[in-house]
Amino acid sequence: MTNELRGSRPVGGIGTGTTFLALALARMGHDVEILHFGTPPTRAIDPEWGRIYASAGIRVRFVSGSDETVEPRYFARMPETADALRADPPDILITQDTAAPAYVALRLRQLGLGFENTLFVVVCYGTRLWIKDVSRMVRVFPYLLGVSALEGASLELADIVVSPSKYVVEWMQQQGWRLPSRTLVIPYLSRSAATGEQQPRTAVADGRVERIAFFGRLEERKGLKPFAAGLNALEPELLQRIELEFLGAPTRAWPPERITALLSDTARAALRRISFATDLDQPEVLERLGRAGTLAVMPSLGETFGNAVYECLERGIPFIASNAGATPELIAPDDHRRVLFEPTAKGVAVALRCALSDADALRPARPAFDAHGAYERWAEVVGSAQPPRRQPAAGRPAVDVVVVRRGAEDELARCLSALRRQNYPNINVTVVDSGEREAGLEAGAAPYVVFLDEQDEPAEDFVATLVHAQAVSGADVVTSGLRLRSSPRQHLFLGDPGGLGLLSNSYGTPALIRRSLIDGLGTPWPVEGDSDWPLLAGLHLAGAHIVSIPMPLLTRTDPPGSLEQHPADALLVLGRHEQALPGQLRPLARLAAGLAAGDAQGSVAPTDGRGIRQLAQRVRRHLGR
Repeated sequence: MTNELRGSRPVGGIGTGTTFLALALARMGHDVEILHFGTPPTRAIDPEWGRIYASAGIRVRFVSGSDETVEPRYFARMPETADALRADPPDILITQDTAAPAYVALRLRQLGLGFENTLFVVVCYGTRLWIKDVSRMVRVFPYLLGVSALEGASLELADIVVSPSKYVVEWMQQQGWRLPSRTLVIPYLSRSAATGEQQPRTAVADGRVERIAFFGRLEERKGLKPFAAGLNALEPELLQRIELEFLGAPTRAWPPERITALLSDTARAALRRISFATDLDQPEVLERLGRAGTLAVMPSLGETFGNAVYECLERGIPFIASNAGATPELIAPDDHRRVLFEPTAKGVAVALRCALSDADALRPARPAFDAHGAYERWAEVVGSAQPPRRQPAAGRPAVDVVVVRRGAEDELARCLSALRRQNYPNINVTVVDSGEREAGLEAGAAPYVVFLDEQDEPAEDFVATLVHAQAVSGADVVTSGLRLRSSPRQHLFLGDPGGLGLLSNSYGTPALIRRSLIDGLGTPWPVEGDSDWPLLAGLHLAGAHIVSIPMPLLTRTDPPGSLEQHPADALLVLGRHEQALPGQLRPLARLAAGLAAGDAQGSVAPTDGRGIRQLAQRVRRHLGR
């Protein structure tokens, strides 16, 4: 399952890795289908790649879209991919870590709600947070934190994680993610390793460098800025006979004009020619790099593996590359000093100066491993793997359902009617007036309790599904997704949102809660909107294990609580976070909430003193309320 594929644009490292892995699995004799969840192509898959897939017996299926909006938007496409998988569950699902496309399916499997016979393998190409870190971008928005939480959960819930490098495994461990015991390091498959066809190698050339080719996607993360700065630092006489070419997929942020503007007038005048080739397929790019006198340069700020370096190694293409990330793992140690450099302007300048002055610069580097060994490792992964056996849920504990009445008798009648239709037999329903949740709690003694509002309309299997998920997972709190009555919209939840719980109820609502953990329901002032938000935040910060079923089991009118809609409720949640933090760190919670409030009001990050003062005043006014 992938959102990138060779023969369908846009495509990058994920598409290359997925394509060659699929070809290798088909060559092993497996029945392979590629489930593409990205934007469907405006035209059919490229005929040449279509022929390659057909001859290998690989089917390509695109995930159908839905008329229903999913919020928050980092959950987008996940219910649709789960539905597509549920229609024909595979024996083994191999998917990417980026954007966590299999999260819903993985969570449902963990909670005993499907996919019990499917083995889940997550291949690491680079999570969104890793991309942010390696791009050295300081500002992180809530969307990215949400995606990161889903990516980390997907890796933890997988049966097998396959990383292309030790570097990525160490980075994931630094994030605190609990990776499965079967976390393997297997390099990406090259085309020759996948197909068994020997790829042509570039003839070893004598002579000097005539052409410098920036090889990689045209974006800042691939090192455009230090590359240009390094070129600018070179003596003009070194560049006078050199052609400069950019080979890589284009991006809107970095059109050719902007890239050319990075070069100094002196460098532009000295270079023999500057050109861009951004619409070539992989074989065409490699053929172009194989021209005599060409030196590929890959100054990336970091790589989980380094497909571009891998391809140069396989083809015998001369190159120099950044030493950041996993790239050094690919290259024989004896060649490190000659072909690797720091991804800085100084590092690029020193490496290029040596290459342009060295008659031995076009000698290709050697790989540090046998590329065909990856094929054998994957054969072992899919040949011997079995999905884990899970114990069935047992027991039917009693559940107290407390319904809060607010005065709309027709809504209350609808809610009570839905509760009478529940297919779970052991529930007790209590109706209380608004603000009397505590009385409803004291009226029962069941080990689990659910709080509902009169506007809620639970599905017939609402209580049964919550109880089943709790029994399978052992969680202290189980929440579910919900549908909003006013629009074709469903809302899913993280369950364990970390710091995002400051900004909105990302825990979930409604919730099945272990009664023994509820230590009173009182708040310093009445909750205006979503009463579950401060309650679940407090339970989570006290150590309760919260999971959320990623499917809507209830329909209600009002959306979950958020700082933007109910700032007074957000301040209650903020108070719980402050109590949980060490004294010196408590201001961080207020600072985060205040900055988020500024963003919600449409503010732009200030860059001057007056803007900072205005933002501080806005934060103080908001927290004062």
